[in-house]
Amino acid sequence: MWNIDGLFSTLNIDPERLRSVFIYDPQAPMIFSSGIFLWLFAAFMLVYLVLQHRATARLLFVTLFSYYFYYKSSGTYFFLLGLVTVCDFFIARLIVREPVPLLRKAWVGVSLSINLGLLCYFKYTNFLGTFLASLTGGLFEPLDIFLPVGISFFTFQSLSYTIDVYRRQITPLTSLLDYAFYVSFFPQLVAGPIVRARDFIPQIRRPLFVSKEMFGRGIFLIVSGLFKKAVISDYISVNFVERIFDNPTLYSG
Repeated sequence: MWNIDGLFSTLNIDPERLRSVFIYDPQAPMIFSSGIFLWLFAAFMLVYLVLQHRATARLLFVTLFSYYFYYKSSGTYFFLLGLVTVCDFFIARLIVREPVPLLRKAWVGVSLSINLGLLCYFKYTNFLGTFLASLTGGLFEPLDIFLPVGISFFTFQSLSYTIDVYRRQITPLTSLLDYAFYVSFFPQLVAGPIVRARDFIPQIRRPLFVSKEMFGRGIFLIVSGLFKKAVISDYISVNFVERIFDNPTLYSG
């Protein structure tokens, strides 16, 4: 029988510490420039290469990895991503089946309410509460609301799908997996940009082709982006921005 504890002992690995690396840490959420992401991405690429010619398995794997990536960034709030995905997937199918124009608009309104409702609650509740209290002379105690990473991006991206379906610019997807892949696609899930459904969805099941030029340009963009973030941006943040915002009265305009 395989003795996993014995293997950990031989390799001098602490199982609890290893487990802590793979679960969400609110003090150190995973970002693209973190070491853990780079290791996970290397493992992701190995599996992706194996599945590159099996479209459904590849889409399922990337979607699951995207949800795990979002879990490592925002904890259990990944359920919001699932909620938006399921709601808009079925709303879009109802929109295209509805012959009455007014009811078609009503379903779009439902999609708007769900997505903008989530966005407004998590992002603007305290701002609006403070603003209204200042107007009325009342008191508002800010609520302890966690802001899920990238909520603006995936809500507006999902909205673009229902709106494009309503405008008959695209036909609704028949596969929930394909739609989940579109909404949760991890390279732009937490940092954007917002990708329109009519641009992204036709590419989902298109045969993969990567030329040497495309691969080289991709590596160049990734490396240059990491350099800008990890070297230039972080240096400016620590040595200028944070220092001044921590003690703004010590510095002139």
